[in-house]
Amino acid sequence: MFNVATLAPILQTLMTTTADELARQAKFIQRQKGLTGADFLRALTFGYLKRRNAPLEALAQPLGISRQALDQRLGKPCAPDFFKRALLAAVRLVLDAQPSLCPLLASFNGAYLDDCTQAWLPDEAAEDFPGTGATSPDHAKARMKVLVRWEILKGNLCHVGIHPGRCSDHDALDLAPPVPEGGLHLRDLGFADFERLQGESEREVNWITRLPAQTRFYPEQGPDLPLAKQLEAWRRQGLKAVDVDGCVGNKDRVAGRLVCLACPPGVVAKRLARLQKDAKHRGRPVSERQREMCRWTVLFTNVPRDRLSTEQVWQVYRLRWQIELLFKRFKSEGGLGQTRSGKRYRVESEWYVKLLGQVIRNWAQLLRGGPLCDVNFAQVGRVVADHLPEIAKALRDGEGLERALAELEADLRKVRDRTARQKRKTVARTFAQALDEFVLTA
Repeated sequence: MFNVATLAPILQTLMTTTADELARQAKFIQRQKGLTGADFLRALTFGYLKRRNAPLEALAQPLGISRQALDQRLGKPCAPDFFKRALLAAVRLVLDAQPSLCPLLASFNGAYLDDCTQAWLPDEAAEDFPGTGATSPDHAKARMKVLVRWEILKGNLCHVGIHPGRCSDHDALDLAPPVPEGGLHLRDLGFADFERLQGESEREVNWITRLPAQTRFYPEQGPDLPLAKQLEAWRRQGLKAVDVDGCVGNKDRVAGRLVCLACPPGVVAKRLARLQKDAKHRGRPVSERQREMCRWTVLFTNVPRDRLSTEQVWQVYRLRWQIELLFKRFKSEGGLGQTRSGKRYRVESEWYVKLLGQVIRNWAQLLRGGPLCDVNFAQVGRVVADHLPEIAKALRDGEGLERALAELEADLRKVRDRTARQKRKTVARTFAQALDEFVLTA
């Protein structure tokens, strides 16, 4: 059970003995005199949590050193090595958080969301973190790609993978640990790989994925057609929802259910506008199959119908939006992507420390409930921010951490649930209520 009694020793150990050991391994601290690795980790982690774009003066003040001294320490290759080790050590800590009440997903061994984001690095880091090599701001010479796996029911950040910006989403996913047997893996279009899907099916992992426009579909009955042609045929027949069994892929085929839901006209118009804007930016025309895909929500899954109906497949897949919101919090509250420096090792260290801060912030927010708890998480985040100084002080003093976390939990419990919406339910309320009927929303 996740509570103050379980969080306090985990946080205390990570920020003291574990931090000191990792600092020695990375040779960030080589002598036991003066400041320790734990001192640096606490000061920077909570400093950036308090002020996402904090200057070196503010970060150096709790350490009792000058900004020049801190800049010198962060300018060495051992600095990002130490902070990366600390980040990965935190992610490896699997907390037994209370799962959110979600009857529809109760039969699955967790629901796992993967997604990637990128952070800028100075050009001197291009050898280790190559970007696309282009000269525009969107294609910097050096970039860091971060793959995050989030278990949405308990709220655990199960994996954080650090990769060069040029690394594809597929390659980043290859280096992630496998989703456990019985889990539900919600995949975005960038992770659609038929060979990998077949492997997960063989390991009894459930999945729902989007499909590329060029996919070919082989139904159990009837002729096989390019997916876009099949969708066009169903549209001309006036069908609004289709759920058929078959296979997709050419070289590597995988069996499952093709679930297609026709989109409302307003959604189609927005999708086409975004598609045309992107095509103009790339200097390419919009193909007819891309236009057809804009008219449908197309999903492919190996989950049988007795576990998820046609509409329920779409409702469950909507959970993927939650990891997009998580990344927005990383950037807006955590400052990922904002820096005052142009020095390679200092910027790299900053990203690792800020990611670690968001892991710890996520732990703190779990004291109020999992990600599907129907509360305003911006308000929850503000409550957590108000208590960060007391938590940092307790870690620094070596006492009072349970009391500080207990006070945080008490204030988090005062955050009231959202008022029920009349027109459109939140995702949390949709899954918390009885799921006899589903209202499809775009």
